[in-house]
Order: sequence, then structure tokens, then C-alpha cells
Amino acid sequence: MSDFSGTDDSRLKALQTLIRESDRIVCLMGVGMEIECGLKNLWSSEECYRIEDEYGLAPEELFSAEFYTTKKQKFYEFYRREILEREAEPGPAYAAIKKLQDMGKLYGCITHDVNDLATTAGIKDVIRLHGSIRVNECPKCYQSYTLQYMKSQKGIPLCTKCQVPIRPRVQLRGEMVRNDIMTMAADAIIGADLLLVLGTNMHHPMVRTFLQYYAGNRVVLITLHEHFSDGFADLCIHGRVDEVLPKAV
Repeated sequence: MSDFSGTDDSRLKALQTLIRESDRIVCLMGVGMEIECGLKNLWSSEECYRIEDEYGLAPEELFSAEFYTTKKQKFYEFYRREILEREAEPGPAYAAIKKLQDMGKLYGCITHDVNDLATTAGIKDVIRLHGSIRVNECPKCYQSYTLQYMKSQKGIPLCTKCQVPIRPRVQLRGEMVRNDIMTMAADAIIGADLLLVLGTNMHHPMVRTFLQYYAGNRVVLITLHEHFSDGFADLCIHGRVDEVLPKAV
């Protein structure tokens, strides 16, 4: 493993060198990037307490396949207010990744973000492990519906043709990530010459799952908080992604 120890300035310069020398950069985008844009982490302790107090159930119960199947009215009450109505714009970190794309250096992005801030920022090669709130369809006729349509509906949104509930194509708790998406993500990691782990930690399940497919020694972690797993990165910079990455790019 490479030794990139040193001051913050020397680490930033090391990152700049790695980016300059790389042509197939893959970004693993964590929830910290969403938080920097103003989105609350629904799975944080504070939000879990608030949601359980307001809805009488924990968010993992409300945002589950079982709850969607058995209690659609209450599911959509939660989903519309807590997922669809969350407003945020992609910040400087997303602009920096878009710049990598424009430079021809971005090989792909892997994210859990169902709000799809990367697409809003104009980033194209995005692998959405948990789907996107922009994708909604009738499970009977497969008619597609926009995010705006889903927001505008009261109660359970119904297909205008079939009058059956529209299914948001986001991964609910209890569902597995599609095999083809997992394969796409693994292939991106295999082909990468530089991994940027952004706004998460090296112990996160997403990182641990895909890191096993990477055979190189150019893993850069940019995250705000120290974590016991920081040492698994070849280069670790503690700070906000939206401050560090734009400087590096």
C-alpha cells in the first residue's frame, strides 16, 4: 500500500497528481455528499426518532417492500413527504465530478442516492444501486410516470390507463439490488485506475462490497469524520467533499 502520509497540503497535492495520471476514475458516492447538499439522512438517529414519533414506525419499516404491499396509503404518505418533497441542488463536489467527466477521466459513479443528484448535475455514467425517484411505472402496462406526476398526486398515485398503483423504481428494504446493476458496478471497479471514495467510510457495505473487485493501490478516501477503517485507503483526506474535491480537480 502506498504511503501518502503527510500534511493536508501534501495529501491534496498527492490527490492532484493521482487525478492527473488517471484516465478511468470511479467514484463511490456516499451519503455525506447528499448531506453537504442539504438533504437529511433519514437513517440517522435524530431522523429515526423524529420519524418514529411522527408516523409511529421506524423509517426502515415504512420504507420496506412489505409495507408498500400491505399499507400503500400510509407508505405514500411517508414516501411523498419524506422522500419526494426533499429539495436539494447538487453542490461543488458534483460539479467537480462533472468536470472529471468533461475531461474524459470519469469512468463511472456508483451511488445509493435515490434523489439522483448526480443526474441533476449532468453526470452521465451513474450506476444507481437503489434506483431513482425519477423512474416510476405501472406494474401492469409499464407506462412511465415523471417525478412531477408522482408529486402532484394525492393519496395513492394510480396509472391513468390501468388504475393500478404506480410503483416507484427505488429499492425498498427487503429487496435485493438487481444482478445486472451489481455486475455493472463490479465491472466499473475492475476497469478503474483510481477509486474515489467520497462522503462515506471504508467499512460501509457499499465500499466493502465493491472494493474486493479492485486490484490496484490507488484508493482515495475523502470524508469529514475519522473512522477506524481509514487505514484501508491508500490516501485519506479528512474534510468536506465539496471543499476538497474541487481543489483537487
